[in-house]
Amino acid sequence: MITQTPWFERKFDFNFPVGLFPVILERLRGTVFRIEGMAKGKTDDELTQKVEGTWSAKEHVGHLYDLEQLWFGRIEDFLSGKQILRAADLNNKKTHEANHNRKDIEQLIAQFSSARNQLIGKVENIDETTAAVTALHPRLQTPMRLIDSLFFVAEHDDHHLAKMRELFQTVQPKLHDRANALGRKEI
Repeated sequence: MITQTPWFERKFDFNFPVGLFPVILERLRGTVFRIEGMAKGKTDDELTQKVEGTWSAKEHVGHLYDLEQLWFGRIEDFLSGKQILRAADLNNKKTHEANHNRKDIEQLIAQFSSARNQLIGKVENIDETTAAVTALHPRLQTPMRLIDSLFFVAEHDDHHLAKMRELFQTVQPKLHDRANALGRKEI
């Protein structure tokens, strides 16, 4: 299996046309449905299981929700003409302190869905000129357009969805092995 590139090692080329805006927006709309599809039928054990200190599936979903405020704020930065976008907490303090594993997956998905709908509502009717407004991304130290920022969010979503899928592929066999050791046929 190919090892996924860590998020902070990712490099981005923002050289696509503004005409991809509807496609990027559709990716952002679809994230919640992909999360629901992955979580469907999973037990709480599967959703809270961690492998080698990584986040659980619930923590990945919670993290996506935690960052919606940042993404929305950056859209506001673009729209208000700021030269530099607000910085992210690179230590993810909010996610580490939130204890997302104690929450129901339905609650986490509903929170994320509500926040994502607000973000989409903020940008879905912008024009091409607004989509091309630029500001400096503080960590990447590169200018990005508003459309690039949305692409960045979609890539971040996909990064965590890929991590969740990998986690489920790792966790499922371990849970079945544990159930078999306890003399159960199914979990």
